[in-house]
Amino acid sequence: IELDDFAAALSFQVSAADRNSQTVGELDFNPPSFIPVYLSECHIALLRLLMKDVTSDLWWWSILETPEMVEQEDEYLGDRKRRPVTAVVKIDMESLLGVEEDPLVTTKWLQALEDVRTRKPDSSGPIKSAVKNAIAVTTNQHVKSYLKKAMRSWKAKSAGVVKRAVVWLIDRMKEARPDLWGRKVSSEEIAQQKKLVAEEAALEMENIIEEVSYDNEGDMNLEGDSDDDSDSDDDEGSENEDEFADQSQQPPSPSKQRSSVAVKENDETTPVTTFVPVKPVPSIVDLLLPPGKPALPTDLVSALTWPAVIGATSCRVYQWYKRRRNEVDDSIREFRELKPMSVAERRRREACASSRILSECGDITGADQNHIESAINHLCDGNDYLDLTAMQRLGILRMLIETAYDTHHIQLSIEDNFKARVNAVKALDAEERRAKKAAKEELAAMESAARERLATECRDAFIATKREEVIEDIKASKEYSVEFIESLNDEDIIDLDDDTKAEYEALPTADSFNRAEINAVVKKIQEETAFGAESLTVLTLDEMEKKDEEYLKSLQDELVSFGDIDTMNRGHSRAERETFYKVDRLRRDITNFTEQMQSFLEERKRAIEDLKDAIEDGTVKTLRTAMRTAKLARLSGDDEETNGVWALDLLRDAALELKNAESRKRVTEAQKDLIAKRDKCFIRTEPLGRDRYQSGFFHFDYDQSSRVWTERDFIMKSKDDMESKNGVLLKHASKTCIGAEDNTDDFLSVDDRNQPTANSFLDFCRQEYHHSAKLPTLAKHHWSCYTTDSSLRVLVKNLDGKCATEKALKEVLKETLEAMALASSGDANPQNGQSEKTEADKTNDKAGFKVSGDDDIFLTEKTNLNEDVDILKNITSAIGRRVRLRSVPNPDRAPDVAEYTMATVTGWKIAELKGGEDEMEVEEGASPQITTAPLWRIDVDNGGESHLSGKEIVRGIARAIKWETQHPGYVEHDAPFLSYRNGFGRFCGRAAEAPSSTSAQAFAKHMIKKENDLYNPLKNRTYENNWGGKAGTRAAWTSSLREHGHSFEAVRDGLLTFENAVFELTGGFIANEEKNEEEVSVTQDNSNPITGKDLLYDETSRFDIELETLGRDVKGLWNSYDTRQIFREIISTSKTVSVLALGLDLVCRNAQAYIDRTKSSAVEPVSLDTSGLYGRRRAAVKPGGYSDFF
Repeated sequence: IELDDFAAALSFQVSAADRNSQTVGELDFNPPSFIPVYLSECHIALLRLLMKDVTSDLWWWSILETPEMVEQEDEYLGDRKRRPVTAVVKIDMESLLGVEEDPLVTTKWLQALEDVRTRKPDSSGPIKSAVKNAIAVTTNQHVKSYLKKAMRSWKAKSAGVVKRAVVWLIDRMKEARPDLWGRKVSSEEIAQQKKLVAEEAALEMENIIEEVSYDNEGDMNLEGDSDDDSDSDDDEGSENEDEFADQSQQPPSPSKQRSSVAVKENDETTPVTTFVPVKPVPSIVDLLLPPGKPALPTDLVSALTWPAVIGATSCRVYQWYKRRRNEVDDSIREFRELKPMSVAERRRREACASSRILSECGDITGADQNHIESAINHLCDGNDYLDLTAMQRLGILRMLIETAYDTHHIQLSIEDNFKARVNAVKALDAEERRAKKAAKEELAAMESAARERLATECRDAFIATKREEVIEDIKASKEYSVEFIESLNDEDIIDLDDDTKAEYEALPTADSFNRAEINAVVKKIQEETAFGAESLTVLTLDEMEKKDEEYLKSLQDELVSFGDIDTMNRGHSRAERETFYKVDRLRRDITNFTEQMQSFLEERKRAIEDLKDAIEDGTVKTLRTAMRTAKLARLSGDDEETNGVWALDLLRDAALELKNAESRKRVTEAQKDLIAKRDKCFIRTEPLGRDRYQSGFFHFDYDQSSRVWTERDFIMKSKDDMESKNGVLLKHASKTCIGAEDNTDDFLSVDDRNQPTANSFLDFCRQEYHHSAKLPTLAKHHWSCYTTDSSLRVLVKNLDGKCATEKALKEVLKETLEAMALASSGDANPQNGQSEKTEADKTNDKAGFKVSGDDDIFLTEKTNLNEDVDILKNITSAIGRRVRLRSVPNPDRAPDVAEYTMATVTGWKIAELKGGEDEMEVEEGASPQITTAPLWRIDVDNGGESHLSGKEIVRGIARAIKWETQHPGYVEHDAPFLSYRNGFGRFCGRAAEAPSSTSAQAFAKHMIKKENDLYNPLKNRTYENNWGGKAGTRAAWTSSLREHGHSFEAVRDGLLTFENAVFELTGGFIANEEKNEEEVSVTQDNSNPITGKDLLYDETSRFDIELETLGRDVKGLWNSYDTRQIFREIISTSKTVSVLALGLDLVCRNAQAYIDRTKSSAVEPVSLDTSGLYGRRRAAVKPGGYSDFF
């Protein structure tokens, strides 16, 4: 899709009033179908790619992730991914490390405690046994006291706090005593390491408070449950997987413990213990989705459901990115040996996560609502996709594309692309070598010809000299006649005597000339080849003028030689008449040549300027045009003396440049396929080059061929320059920042922050954002565009060929201009009969157009057309107005697809037209009638100009005003992005159905099909069929959808009716089970019962809602009365077709589960394997029964 169409699709908006109207724009349009087909196709394609890839398993469950789940997972990943554990028991680490203990004893009790690391928190028996063994082995009283304190929080099947305390002690001992693990460390280094660990532990102890126990510590019972009973926990497998992180925050039990440990409530000082962000509240879309990741093929990824599904997908990806961002923050601080950040700091960073993750999408740090999160919440709540802003749509699309880059499929594609690119580069190098070889062979042939020419010239000069000497000698001696001497050939002259023959043999051969002489002749041969002549005489402008004067003087002298021409008459004799004719011809030649010399002055001056510009431009088209203009100005001609050509030196240079351009063009054409293959390997567009200011120049593959974009860095203003200097690229640093600033404290250790090198290091890091190193965040860039070939030619002319970077850019831009010329008008060869407009022709085209005075004519055209009167009533003239042109590129194959471009009216005139303006044909043999009509000239933004009639100019101005002001009711229904066709898969159906694939009518057809698939299986499983029986309810429902399916309210009511029918066909609820005792007993404030609607709108209880029918005991469509009430509340309040489609799919899934579980005994029921769901997604409808997911 073209860049303009992509931007138009993202910014496409339709007002609510337009969605309810039957007419949109200029033609009838299906009102509910407004989402551009391109957006549907690209989002569905991305969803299919993500759902099929195995990497989506990493982030699909991110919204259900808890710190306990991650810590439990990390325990089995080894030390490589093990995260530091915070302290939970107070201890004087300095005193503990100061005790002298046998290293063998220390190693033994540490090994005993290592077994605790691999145990689960509910394996209380093995944990207690390991602690008891360590207490028995160690001789350090501080270690014994610490372990006994930790065991006070021990409980059966709940030893999380004990495990945390033990793991923390092991890690600290490993840091303080590296000598125990085989490292050769001096005693001074050990003492320094002990001191460092003791200081860090003291800081951690400040965040811990202990409840003082008045009982005797020595009375603590370490026996507890028997080890045998406790060990059985590992074999049986406990369902209590609570992690020790939450247990450290549980209130102490005075009856079972002597003291308890709690973390301080001050979030500013409490260190963060996990990188898992806060779990988001399940949205409406989450409740309608299945527990597991959708497996393709599925109706959940379709044209009807994609807006809601991308909201849920983006929510999961965003949650995963926040976790990854937290991991990076923690790893950086750990690498710099910094303290873990506080809980409050983590919350602040998560609050601006969107500006840190997708900074380029325009989120502003500190804003009340950012683009990304608001867009995700909007879609997850089931709202309309078209209500999103262009920036929000871009952010969602950007997030899906970033996720796609991480897929296994893309990684394999990248590897294949690298291989293809390497092969393409090799082939390209081979082609370049062949081109260089051909150029080298051509140069060698020219050098050989130059040597032969030099040798031949020497021989000819020698023979001519000898011939003259022999003639002089013979005349003196009179031995032979002159005729005899002239009849002698070259060999006869050489063989006249021995001296002549010796001199001839001593002449220089082809190999005896030096390089300077050869290069001079080679240059001359190249010039003659460029002109296609055997001989070329190069003249300067002064020499050319002098030659013209000599030619004129020769004509005048010839005329004077005839005597008194004033008294000469025609005469009667033949000689007199011939003389008279010669004189008359000479007079005419002198007069014509004199007039030509006067007119050639301006023409030659203009031709010389064109030659200079063409040489700077360097393209074939401009060079040929300039050379043709130069020849018309007599800057070259035939040389009668040499039977060759004479030419101006500047024209000679242009001919050589043309030859090089043609040679470069041939090489470019030969390498075209190879370059295209290489460029297809990667999606990212590489710059064409850079200028001296490091500005990047880009041409996008799917943009218009005449456009070249420029990316420039802003120049940072200082505070003193804010008032004095102004400019497009001059900005203050605060106005060029994007996204959240870097947290510089993460990059510097505590000891380095006050060092002189700290600022230097930060400046070095910030150069990644801006070369001035003044920005601690991403920097904005200034983008501009060259839209026409004339502006590009000016750019090429102003580039410095002596600068290495600009020289390379200049060559690339020349090739771009060459490609643009070929694309627009084919090969610019004058031999093919095509004519090219020169600057003079363009000036003549503009002649006759006026720049004012069209008020009366424009008013007449408005009155005759009588369209958009209210919009055009205040416009009196078309001059200077913006117009929007509509054209149909392919009226035969795609008559409903148009292109829209913007232009500006620059002039008008009354023109003569053959035939009437609306006349389609003229009778055969009849002469067309000459009429006059107004014409307006417009300059198109993309380059070029055009002439429009009165009707076209009025409609174009009205169309431009509607488009720029987003006039209600105006939609360009035939824009390309509304009827986009995906070449990789038609996800929106056939071409005729694609524009309405997201409409209520399409959903009505889909719902009728789904009902037809479910009806027969359900009918065979019920004794009472009030849906499809004689009552005719089913037929009435189908007829209503087909008749009123275009209405959203009708299809929403139809879905509720369909759910009720399926509910009754599956048996409904047994009367005494509609509200079971457990549900009725749950009340609010012990008086009002909690209904399903209350559960839906309560964020706390929404975690416990599960609408999916899971398990083997399926008794109907819904698990409970509240489940159905929640579903119907969601559907009845829905506003979009996507939510209705998800609700329909949920009803079909539950109905299919009922069908699978109620088959006859002769058929084995299909097992519903829920092991692949990675545990329970949400608890059932029981309030307070929160799921731990794993």
